[in-house]
Amino acid sequence: MTARTHLAGGTAVVVLLGLTLPLFQEFHDRRVTAWNVVLVLLLAGLVVAAFFLQRFFRAHAGEIGEARFDTRNKSDLDG
Repeated sequence: MTARTHLAGGTAVVVLLGLTLPLFQEFHDRRVTAWNVVLVLLLAGLVVAAFFLQRFFRAHAGEIGEARFDTRNKSDLDG
């Protein structure tokens, strides 16, 4: 695994973490406590998801990539 892969995965997590505060400031409402609790839980879930996705992508970097499909007709293969 290259340093570039680590940098890309770490950068994605930092970007998502950096977005949570502006998102909270944009959508929170002082008058509605229940909405603020739901918002905090959603944003915390976003952070946790980013962390686990980064771990998954780091562990499976060689398996993730461009998909290639056999687009030939079955009759062309069988003759």
